[in-house]
Amino acid sequence: MTNARRPIATALTRIAGGSAICLLASTVQAQVLEEVTVTAQKREQNLQDVGISVTAFSGNQLDALGMTSSVDITQQVPAMQLQTFTPAFTIINLRGISQNNFQDNLEAPVAVYVDGAYVPSMNAINGQLFDVDRVEVLRGPQGTLFGRNTTGGLVHYLTNGARDQEFNGYMRVQGGEFGMRAVEGAVGGGFSDTVRGRLAGRWEENDGYTKSVVPGIRDAHGADGYTLRGSLQFDIGDDVLLDLRVTRSRDDDVPSGTYSINFADFDPETGLGVDVPGRLTDGLEHASSIEGSYSRESTSVTATLTWDLGPDMELVSITNYMDLDKDYLEDAGGGLFFFPYETNTDFDTFSQEVRLSGDSDRLRWQTGWYYLDMTTENSQSVRGAAILEGSGAISDSAVQFTDTELDSRNWSVFGQMEYDFTQQLTLIAGLRWSDDKKDLDFLQSYAEPDAGIPLSQIFDISAVPIAGLDEIEYDDFAARVQLNHTTENGTLVYGSWSRGIKGGNWSIDPLGTVAAIEPSNLKHDEEVLTSWEVGVKAELTDFARLNAAIYYYDYDDYQAFSILGLTPQVTNSDADSNGGELELTINPMPGLDLLFGAAYINSTVDAVPDVFGGTVKAEFPNAPKWSFNSLVRYEWELAGGRMAAQVDGVWNDRQFIEATNSNISAENSYLVWNARLSWASAGDTWEVAGWVKNGGDEEYRLYNLDLGLLGISEEVYAPPRWYGATLSYNF
Repeated sequence: MTNARRPIATALTRIAGGSAICLLASTVQAQVLEEVTVTAQKREQNLQDVGISVTAFSGNQLDALGMTSSVDITQQVPAMQLQTFTPAFTIINLRGISQNNFQDNLEAPVAVYVDGAYVPSMNAINGQLFDVDRVEVLRGPQGTLFGRNTTGGLVHYLTNGARDQEFNGYMRVQGGEFGMRAVEGAVGGGFSDTVRGRLAGRWEENDGYTKSVVPGIRDAHGADGYTLRGSLQFDIGDDVLLDLRVTRSRDDDVPSGTYSINFADFDPETGLGVDVPGRLTDGLEHASSIEGSYSRESTSVTATLTWDLGPDMELVSITNYMDLDKDYLEDAGGGLFFFPYETNTDFDTFSQEVRLSGDSDRLRWQTGWYYLDMTTENSQSVRGAAILEGSGAISDSAVQFTDTELDSRNWSVFGQMEYDFTQQLTLIAGLRWSDDKKDLDFLQSYAEPDAGIPLSQIFDISAVPIAGLDEIEYDDFAARVQLNHTTENGTLVYGSWSRGIKGGNWSIDPLGTVAAIEPSNLKHDEEVLTSWEVGVKAELTDFARLNAAIYYYDYDDYQAFSILGLTPQVTNSDADSNGGELELTINPMPGLDLLFGAAYINSTVDAVPDVFGGTVKAEFPNAPKWSFNSLVRYEWELAGGRMAAQVDGVWNDRQFIEATNSNISAENSYLVWNARLSWASAGDTWEVAGWVKNGGDEEYRLYNLDLGLLGISEEVYAPPRWYGATLSYNF
């Protein structure tokens, strides 16, 4: 038997311990809507056989959509939103579920995985997207198989590893407005019959799309960085496959850390911001006198061992280590007053998963053990009398430091089984038990050299006599029970009950405890989500597919973010939500692809703190009641190759960007559309494409910070209309 036909080698796409894909032949020649196999339940299944609300993209689809950042997928995923004030800190929102906060120690309820390994830090989510095999977006609680902090769902990026024996690769160059230039490529193949390798990388720069109105200060919200990824794959005998992956990324002095300033008033009862006429700058301008920036370095190492144990059994081990350093400086005063905010974060994590799975005629099962160890060391500072006057500051030399070290450890055991009562009726049941333990060292200090005040300690969490204030320890469980019914024509109808958990944490900020928050309120409890969902996946005709789901969420201790007395805070409240998604795919003729998506969200949070210490009832942030996305692509033969024209877009209903639903955070409905025209030579050796993003030049916000008590709100706007071109060569 040759190497290519060994049991383990025939599954080279099982990267990340079964979290990979296998592309299937499409009924048409289109690149955008090709059919793919997903691993949403950590085993290969056809998308239409998975009773989960899933949106999936293959690498070809991502290229055709012109996606070059890991967060670009939000454009074509129903019920998915993005919030960010810098790529160094990114918040993904699914069905209105997110951690709408900017504190480096927090984990998000929408988990991100890369090649089977969990990425706990929101500082590491937004990166360059290239040489990708697959992206899966799973909506709803996924705690049984993927662990805590997946109450909203998860996003899984699967890269092209060293799985091909034949020599292959590509090169791509890209240029566009705002001085945008990028180069990426990959090369791989077999070193021997049992060893394969691949090296891929991408470098990008752009000057920034937010113009500076201050002479000598650069434009903001640009890019300057690279990512390198290397992988090796070894056949260890006929039945064992070892996959090693190392990723190194660096961003260097990226123009960031600025805001557009909108003048505001505040509600006298709540202190929440109210919009008033007048701005310091337009939305795509900034008036900062301090050059904001971020620098970020990250190294990730993942080792995946897959062992075929014999008839219908498999053992998978996934080991990951990641280290990330981030330095960030922003002009938090927006050029209106002196308020530099700086944070330096050193984050490292180690995780280990061991999973055993098997199947028989009627039963499919998997069980495993998981361990996670994280350490976050963070130093923050704020400066200036305008913001520190509550501490008695009288000059701009006033500075307050906050130094923290957070150690987190989690272990869990889990299992899931699928049992076929009949060929048409299947029961799915899963359970995960998790143990969480976190320890915090928290120290604040203050100095004001111009006033003769030397550096002195003002708050030490270990010295505060509140039991358990500096530690979190709890045990809890996630669970899933589901029934799948497959009709005679292949339509899947499913109903599920799920329980998801998200760990507690602390609100750590330079202004915490000194301004308005009692020490006991620094800590917030874990949240629990109970979900009911019903869905259908149907092949309507040979050329049309419909997937739809409706759900109801019931929260205990939902974690809500707000700013109390100008101090960030997370509190717990009951909440509920209901909604659904619909995705329709149509291939009416060879070369023509149509995709339509829709989402509905209706939510209520019972009590979110306002500025003055009261509460308001609100809806989830970044959760438009209605949103619609669509894509039209047509491909035809031309000049010995293939021409393709494509338009895609998304419309979002009115929404609130902040959890308090303040007047100043209301974002009106908006439509964003993109277009791409490309020509590929025979065999796809060469491709040239021209593209435009945000073709309607829509102006809308990605982020808003309500500082109505100071008379302003700070805003970050999405990129305006953006033209560019891409040239690719494949070999």
